[in-house]
Amino acid sequence: MKTIATALLMTSALCAQPALAHIEIDNQCNMQLHGSVTYDHGDLTITTEDGEKVLITPAHQLYVDGQVISLNDDEQRWVTDYYTSIESAIPMTVEIARDGIKIASYAVTEVFSELLGADHELTDDFDELFIDLSAQIDERFFAADGTYRFDSTNLNGDWADAAWSEQLDSKIDDLVERSMGHFLMAIGRQMLFADGDMDDFAARMENFGETIEQRVEGEAEALESKADELCTVLAKADYAETRMQQNIAALKGLDLLETDGRSALQQ
Repeated sequence: MKTIATALLMTSALCAQPALAHIEIDNQCNMQLHGSVTYDHGDLTITTEDGEKVLITPAHQLYVDGQVISLNDDEQRWVTDYYTSIESAIPMTVEIARDGIKIASYAVTEVFSELLGADHELTDDFDELFIDLSAQIDERFFAADGTYRFDSTNLNGDWADAAWSEQLDSKIDDLVERSMGHFLMAIGRQMLFADGDMDDFAARMENFGETIEQRVEGEAEALESKADELCTVLAKADYAETRMQQNIAALKGLDLLETDGRSALQQ
């Protein structure tokens, strides 16, 4: 029984690893949101923690609580930098989320297909999960006309909600837990091909895990690079926000973004 338990533990670890490799943007950037931000049809709206409404239009015109604010050239430059940085961050966030799901989908599907077969109901369950996660991304980041949108209202102070990663981890844990019988049968079948040699089976599973890791390593590194680029863009937005606070009297209370700022200041 100890060897079977070890195999089950190894199987669970193989399944969970892709989810744990998820790039968490907010941890990467050390970033928090104070207040909320929406982007819809080009209008960027920030609601401060004090309830003040700041609107920047697609033409980069600034309004505070419905009143247009006149800007000199330097002030306009910071408003424009702020708007364009946040506008750029939204499609970058979508691409990272999609790539992360793609990598996790491949790795998890390969593991379950290897052990249980490509036509097993668990493989179908994971296919449905990844399709649902992709649909959630489309719903959250795209308006009905296909334009980008963003709403941080329900993100608990984070730029990129960790709910996708948590949901994936939870789903994996749940499916592995309720499917121990299937895994035991699959492990038994696998061991038959090795004439009951548990060491041989464990070695084959380890090699299988290494093969998957090698296949996704390049994509995972590319994903992390994209997350670093996004952090730089968000840090630039934070820097522009600070300059707006310092130079535009009507924006003294604006403090939406909080990052460590290192990437932008090194530019």
